[in-house]
Amino acid sequence: MLRSKRTAIGAIALLASVTFVNSLPSSPKPQLAPRAPCADVKGTFSINQLQLYPENADFDFHSCLLYIGSLFNASVAVYDPYAKTTSIIEVPDVTHNQAYHLGGVAANPYTNLISIVVDAGAAFNTGGSDISGTNLLILWDPATKTEVYRLNLTTTTHGTYGGFQDVEFDSRGNVYVVGTFPSSILRVEGNGSVVNEWYISPLSHTITGYSGLAAVGSRDVLIANDNANKQLVRFDMSLPKGIPIPIPVSPPKNISGSDAIYLPPKYAGTILLAAVDASGIEVLRSKDASWTTAESLGQVSNKVSAANGGFVTAPVQIGNSIFMVEEFFGDAQPGTRTQFPFVDITEEVEKLVGK
Repeated sequence: MLRSKRTAIGAIALLASVTFVNSLPSSPKPQLAPRAPCADVKGTFSINQLQLYPENADFDFHSCLLYIGSLFNASVAVYDPYAKTTSIIEVPDVTHNQAYHLGGVAANPYTNLISIVVDAGAAFNTGGSDISGTNLLILWDPATKTEVYRLNLTTTTHGTYGGFQDVEFDSRGNVYVVGTFPSSILRVEGNGSVVNEWYISPLSHTITGYSGLAAVGSRDVLIANDNANKQLVRFDMSLPKGIPIPIPVSPPKNISGSDAIYLPPKYAGTILLAAVDASGIEVLRSKDASWTTAESLGQVSNKVSAANGGFVTAPVQIGNSIFMVEEFFGDAQPGTRTQFPFVDITEEVEKLVGK
C-alpha cells in the first residue's frame, strides 16, 4: 500500500457490536475445507458501490464471499460474486473517523474468522514522516457479526514504527501483521493476549519497507516484499522471532514500488503475485513452494492505467479465477466514484506460469 496520494475519508453503514471471546485453537490444525467448492467467476466485473475504493481484498473459500478493505471509508465491503450483492461492515469508532484508513482484510483459512487491519492514515499520507495515531487489529466473526477482539497495536509500538496494512496466519493460531514505516511484523499470539514484536527493521520510519505478506502454511514459510531493498524475503514462522532471509530471483528482478502480495490457492503455494501500483502484477514461481529461490516469470500489465487513475493494489483469486484490484488514488478523496472494476487476468497468469 504505497498511498502517498491518499487523503480524507467517506461513509457507509451497518453497525457491528463488540464481543470478546477467550478461546481460539492454538495447536496446529489443517485448513478448513470449503462447505462446497465455490463456483468459478469468469470475466472482468465491476462492483457498484459508492466510495468503495478497494485497497485489498480476500476471498473466503468457506463462505464463497469476497471481503474488501474500503480504504477511505474505513469499512469492510462484503461482496457476493454470485448474487452480485454488497453489504458493509461498519467498524465502531473507526468508520467515518478521518484519522483512520482500512486496507488489510483477510479470511483465516484455519477458522471461520476475518482479520481486519485499521491504520492511522497519517503514516501513508506523509510517506512515513508522521507515524502518530492509533493502529488496530480487529478479529471479526461473520457468523455472529461481532468482534472477537480489538487490539491497539500502538500500545506495543509506542508510536516508534507504523504503517500497518496486511495480515497473514499460521496453523498454530498466530496472526502476523506487517508494517511499512519501517519494515516490521507483529505476531499476535494466544488469541490476542500477546503481541510479539516479531521483527523490526533498524531503519528509519521514513523508509518504505514491507507492504505485504503471503504464507505457505504447510511449510511455515512467510513471505514479505521488501521495497527498501527491492527484494522478496522469507521467514520461518516456527521461530520465536522473525529472521528475514532474501529470496534470490532468477533472472534478477527488482521488487520495488510494490503493494500487496498473494499466493493464489489454485497453485498450492508455488506462484506468488506481487501488485506493483503503477504497472501491474509481477508473477514469480517456486516449484517446490519452499521459496528458498524464485523464478521471475513476467508481468501482467495494469488494465486501468495510472494515467486514467487506476493503480493495482492487490491480486485476488475468486473461485478458480484471478483478478486485479484497481484503486483510484487520482480521485479527489473520498470521491464520488460508484463503479470499481475487478479485472480478470486468469489467462495472462496461466500463460506466464506455463511458459
